[in-house]
Amino acid sequence: MTLYHGDCLEILPLLDIRADLLLTDPPYSRVKPDEWDRIDHMGLVALLDAMLYAAGRLLSERAAVYVFCWPAFADKLAVLMRHHFHLLDEIIWMKQTESGKRQSWAAQAEIAPLRKFFPETERILFASKADDGKYWELCEELRGEIMAPLLDYFRRAKEASGMKPVEIQERMQVLTGKRYVFTRHTFTRSQWELPTREQYEAAASFLPLPRRYDDIAVEYVARFEEYTTSRRRFEHLRRYHEPRRHNFTDLWRYAPVMPGSRERLHSCQKPLSMIQDMITTSCPPDGMVLDCFAGSGTTGAAAKISGRRAVLIEKDRRCCEIIADRIAGTLL
Repeated sequence: MTLYHGDCLEILPLLDIRADLLLTDPPYSRVKPDEWDRIDHMGLVALLDAMLYAAGRLLSERAAVYVFCWPAFADKLAVLMRHHFHLLDEIIWMKQTESGKRQSWAAQAEIAPLRKFFPETERILFASKADDGKYWELCEELRGEIMAPLLDYFRRAKEASGMKPVEIQERMQVLTGKRYVFTRHTFTRSQWELPTREQYEAAASFLPLPRRYDDIAVEYVARFEEYTTSRRRFEHLRRYHEPRRHNFTDLWRYAPVMPGSRERLHSCQKPLSMIQDMITTSCPPDGMVLDCFAGSGTTGAAAKISGRRAVLIEKDRRCCEIIADRIAGTLL
């Protein structure tokens, strides 16, 4: 665990690291009364543009990125994220317990004075440094090679019949009620799938398909197992992603750290459980997390609990003292 006191734009260019996850919670732009949040939207755009560029140079090719923001700033942040990374999701953080009980200021809000909807959520933009295109390209090529004997079996039957695709479709429509499924998935390499028993037996009534369906199904299972095992050699090209049942969608429910709570160390502090789930989902074991706006050090505390390394940068000296205490274990 390493903590740097200073401006992230000054410190990032000095670092020589390869982080597996960028997880950071920058200023929200005049949402909080604190001095650190006095920056306006234009200033925040400039700050984050420079930070994402500098941090991106320190990320591994398979790295993931999480950046928190206030809902009103999400569209601007999305533009920046697309410029620097491959934007994947806009996660909505509902400030509620898993049972749906409100735990934010919304639980105390007066409805009558409102002239717009009360902000009970925050946004978390999720991205990757690069997409998984090469991984899937290699997997598709491998699958085609392994399934080639089955694909050739069906192609030879089509050629021997002398029938055109539209003729096969018309016959399948009459026999199964489905016009396109068989021709779309049985004769093309990119979308090849084993036909169902109903489709196969219907096609065998007018195409030269002499093999028993059960024999073909057994061969398919064996070839699919071979494909599943063989494609593991490409895993190094794939981004680490291991969500759990409660956070696998883009709608998350975590109770916020409210004022008056004994865990509260910062006015914009995020729940430890949420940050820990983000780290274990997107950072491999023994990987490294980078946080450019460390605040009270929740990212560092969650990384320590999760067995990951962390590099934290924080501008405020008092916050650095809090982080040092958390890293030392006197605070959680």
